Amino acid sequence: MQTASQHLDELEWTSWPPHDIATRGKAQWKEVLGSASGCQNDMTMGVVRLRMGESLEPHRHAQPETYFTLSGRGTVTIEGVVHEVTAGRMLFIPGNATHQINNINDEDLMILYAFAVSDFSGIEYHF
Repeated sequence: MQTASQHLDELEWTSWPPHDIATRGKAQWKEVLGSASGCQNDMTMGVVRLRMGESLEPHRHAQPETYFTLSGRGTVTIEGVVHEVTAGRMLFIPGNATHQINNINDEDLMILYAFAVSDFSGIEYHF
């Protein structure tokens, strides 16, 4: 097993290709642990950022996921149930559960996400 040390400010934001934004949303993310981070373990972790009015549109994937809100305020809808999120709120998303994130505030919404998989590219999103 490798150890990892990443600082969020040293990484570039990634986003969906322009032709996918209408379907997937304007979310941006940084992978801090996983194959793209240079440290491959049994986990993938990163931070997703949504600016005011932006969303990560409803989607699902086979792998369970956790969200931990770092800053901002928004909503996360899981299987039709709306959860208000603020800093310190953790949510567990079961595998194949449809979920969505919306930023309802003028501050950036920053959520730490984690999957128990070593490679983010192996997560197949269904929108």
